[in-house]
Order: sequence, then structure tokens, then C-alpha cells
Amino acid sequence: MPNTVITNFERKESAFLVSGHRSLTEQELVYSNDWFILLRWLAGLGATAAAIAVYLFPKIGLPALPIFVIGLCVLTYNLLFFLLARRLNTSIRNPETYQRLAFAQMILDWIAITLLIQFSGGIVSPLILFFVFHIVIASIFFTRKVSLLLTILAIMLFTGIVILEYFSILPHYPISTLSKFDIYTDSLYIAIILVFFVSTMIIVTYLVTSISGRLRDREAEVIKLSEDLKISSARLQSLNDSAQVINSTLELTQVMNRLVDNTTRVMGVHACSIRLLDESSNVLKLVASYGLSQEYLNKGPIIVDNSLMVQEALDGKIINIPDVVAQSEYLQYPDWAVKEGISSILTVPLVGKNRTLGIIHAYSEEINHFTTDDEAFLSAIAAQGSIAIENALAYQTIETLDATKAAFIRVFTHELRSPVSVTRSLLQTILAGYVGQVTDQQKDILERATRRIDFLRKLIDDLLDLANGRSPRPSKEVSHIDLHEILERVVDRFRLPAQEKGISLTYQTDPIKENRIVIATVEGLDRIFNNLVSNAIKYTPQGGNVDLSLNHTANEVNIKIEDTGIGIPEDAIPHLFEEFFRAPNAREVEREGTGLGLSIVRETLNHYRGQIAVQSQPGAGSFFTVTLPLAKN
Repeated sequence: MPNTVITNFERKESAFLVSGHRSLTEQELVYSNDWFILLRWLAGLGATAAAIAVYLFPKIGLPALPIFVIGLCVLTYNLLFFLLARRLNTSIRNPETYQRLAFAQMILDWIAITLLIQFSGGIVSPLILFFVFHIVIASIFFTRKVSLLLTILAIMLFTGIVILEYFSILPHYPISTLSKFDIYTDSLYIAIILVFFVSTMIIVTYLVTSISGRLRDREAEVIKLSEDLKISSARLQSLNDSAQVINSTLELTQVMNRLVDNTTRVMGVHACSIRLLDESSNVLKLVASYGLSQEYLNKGPIIVDNSLMVQEALDGKIINIPDVVAQSEYLQYPDWAVKEGISSILTVPLVGKNRTLGIIHAYSEEINHFTTDDEAFLSAIAAQGSIAIENALAYQTIETLDATKAAFIRVFTHELRSPVSVTRSLLQTILAGYVGQVTDQQKDILERATRRIDFLRKLIDDLLDLANGRSPRPSKEVSHIDLHEILERVVDRFRLPAQEKGISLTYQTDPIKENRIVIATVEGLDRIFNNLVSNAIKYTPQGGNVDLSLNHTANEVNIKIEDTGIGIPEDAIPHLFEEFFRAPNAREVEREGTGLGLSIVRETLNHYRGQIAVQSQPGAGSFFTVTLPLAKN
């Protein structure tokens, strides 16, 4: 397995652990605590130095001894915090431990500052500003709630000193230069100072906590995006590996075994299995599994009618069972699942071009294990598995075709086998720079290889569509379909390619639903209009128009696709729906092409008793009209 693969356990842990087994939050707290302690060394030394200066210069008028004692106390408790921080830093601790440590430091600092203010002039002390400095630090360090509590404490401490001095309960220590002003007894002055002090502290707390809160949110987003990118990168690599396996062989068993192995490891789950539907017996047959005991695999056949989970999955739904015990009615063998240690199951259908081929299961030993991201990833794996299954089945079909289809087989096998060692997804990953920068020459080579892969994929799809279109279909496959929903989905699919090419893509529909209902299959109709709209956009120059409209007559519904493209030569129109035929001017615009798209359209329409007509002139665009019988009530 690649080194980038992350198990589910590692995914959870990676959000909390980084280098040195310390979380990002804890690293920030450790750094901040260390920085806080360093600043306190300077504050303690500054207080003791100020006491010495007061002692040497008595004219200052402040008591040296109390200030000196406060400085020594600051240095002493800072030493204790320093030793405690060193001890905590040697082992992994809960971030709350550092929060409590920082909170204790802040409380002691508040008390020390309050005492220094009282011994350096009270309300006229220049040290009042240290409260503001500290509240800035606290607002960065703590949550808004804790910061507000500290702010209230600071306000109470400062207000208490001012009031106690005002009523002469505490002695006033004036700075000599201000001794002639008894402003500490001036009630108006005190009121003004307190108002400004309180408002400043609250405003600073609000502003700093707001800014730091937003920064923390952005940091959390960046961390989450980084972790999501890491997980996505691992899963992308897994998809690339799976695609490489699928394109390297047409041996179904080998491909499926590698697929379940890879899926189990990347998703970090207990096990994974793939089962294919045997329509003749209505039974799901196991084709590959990883992580499941042989006893569990031998428990009995999976019968579609006996499993609600299987029935819904085969209908095209993604089934996420968070608790096997609580939702046992979904399973055919719930007791066996519990015995196997399975607590939650994620089931995704393997959807082929015309039917659901089977299902892929992911099993976990944890309840509520699977997320929407897991559903998307397993769906991508299922899509690759479906391609592998259909490719293998198509290859078997091609081998049995008679000699009259020899040219068909030659084109298919030649185009299929030429680029099997490289997949489009891997090339796109390299071109996008996920594995490092590429030179211009390398980029040119990779882009040419990608175009070749695209052509191969289109050819395979077209050939399989053509083969499926000619095969007889049971009547139970068709149903009443709203053409508007099909056309709307096709238009949405091609809206971005049209915008990138500067083409106006419009669609108008009949507002009455009953006038849009036909008897067909969703897959078949999607195939028809996907080909027609794709051709219209492909062969319409930049700045052109592609317009779709839906209207009806008494018994029919008409879908018109009109473009302002290169048009079709008159002598090419009679051959337009023949296999492998491409108009000369189309080959000039698009060198690579299968020439099967319109053949697929006609063959599929035949199944639904539909018709297609075309009007075109070179340089004046084309006008296709698809006619289908309306469904009768």
C-alpha cells in the first residue's frame, strides 16, 4: 500500500497530534505559557529594580520595602511556574492543564499589579496601564467568557483600592511630584478615572477576544482543511491505484480482490466485500472479500427478497446502517453480523450502464462509523468497480462475436489495450501538480497521453452503448419517464463545458407534465440526449448557441436540438447514423472520434419506437429532432 494511506484511526488522531505527539492547541498553550513566564521574569526584576531606585532616591516618596517584597514574590512564584511548566512540557498533557496554569498565573499577576498600584500612588499610579497590557494578553490566551471574568476581577481590584484610599481605610502613597494634589480624594476625578478605566478594559477585552476568536476559527478551518486534504490525497491515490489495476487487466476476479483489499485499508474498516447479482436466481454471489472470516462467508446465500438493505441498494440507493443491532430488520443475517463483530455497514450499488450489477459492502466494528465522505469515497470505488465488471463482461462478449463483427473486435481490442498502463485520473493528478512540478515538455506529453486515454474511454463507452442498444431488453426495464427531468439533467451536465467554450446553452420545456411522459428507461434517454448535446457543443465554435426545446403534438413529443455549429455536408447526411462514420468537416475539427454516437442514438431510439431527423448545412449549424410516442394513461 502507498505510504499516503491513512486508516480511520489515524484520521481521527491526526486532528489532535502533530510532530512530537503534541496537539496544535497544546503547542500554542505551551508556547504562550513559556512566553508569559519569560515576561514575568522581566516584570519581577523591574519591580525589584524600581524598589532599589526608590530607596536610592527618597524624593520619589514611595515605600521601597513593599515594592521590593512584591518584586521578590513575583520572582518566587514565577520560578515555581517555570519549574511546573518544564515538568508539564516533558509529557503529553490535556490542554486544560495549561489553561488552568495560565489562569493561576493571571490571578497572581492581578494581585501583584493591584498591590504595586496601591504602593505607587493609587489612582494616579502610572502602573494602571499594566492592567490593560494584561487584559490584552488574557483576551488572546483565554475564551471571551474567561477574559470577561478576569476583566471584572481587575475592575473590582482597582476600584476597591481607589475606594479604600478615598475613605482613608488604606494609606495613600503619593509620588512626590504629585503630592501637592490631593486628587485621590476628589470624587469627580475618581468617577471619571473609573469610568474610563472600566470602559477601556471592557472595550479592549471585547475587541481582542473578537479578533483572536476569528483568528482561532480561521486556524481551525486551515487545520481541518489541511487534514481533509491529507485524507483526500490518500483516497485520491487509492482511486488512482484502483484505476490502474482496473485498466491493467480484464480478469474480473483479480480486479475485484485488489479493489476490496485497497478499499478496506484506505477506509480503515474491518472488512469489505463485493457481490454481483445473478438475475436468474435473484441471488447475490460473492466475487471478492477482504477481512471477513470464512465462517461468515459460508453463512448462506444472500437472497435479494430476504434483505431490505440489498433491495434498496439494488434500487440505486446508498445504504448506511449505523447500528446493526438497532436496525437488524435491514439484514438477512443480523446474528451472524454481530458474531463477526460488525457494528455498522455501508452499502453502495455497483451501477452499470443499463442495470445495477451488484453491491459493495464496507463493514466496521464501530457504531456510527461511516460519514458522508465515506459514502462519497465508496461510491467512487463502486463506480470504478462497475467499469471493471462491465469491461470484463464486454470483453467476454467481444470474444464470442462472429466473424461479421471482426472489424468491431479489432478496433475495440486495439484501442482498449494500447494505453492500459496509464489512467486518466493519474495523469490529471500529475498535471495538477500534486506529485510535484512538471516541465513544459512533460506537461505536453502528459496532455497528449490524457487525450489518448479520453479517446479510449469514449470509444469503449460508445461500443458498449451500441452493443447494449442492439441487445433485446425485457419490457420490465421500461417505465413512465418525464423527459423534462432527463433533459434538465443533461443540460446541467453540459452547462459548464458550454460556458468554458463561450457557448450559450438554453432549454425550453412544455409546462404541462402529462405532455412530457414517455415509456423508456432513464439510462437510454440519458444516452440519447447526452450524445446529441455533446456533439452540438463539440462542433459549435466559440460564441455560438445550442438551444433545446420540448413540445408535443396529439400523440408524440418532440425534442429539438439546434446549434450554430459547423454543419454537415449534404452528401454526408445519409451516412450520418452508420457505425464509425464521421463527416469530413467533423474530422477536421476533432481528429479523434469513434463515429458511434449517432449510431447509438438511433439504435436506442428503436427500442422506444422513436425517430430522429436532421437538417443541416455546412457553416449554418444543425437541427436534430427526436420524436417519441407519448405514454398513454
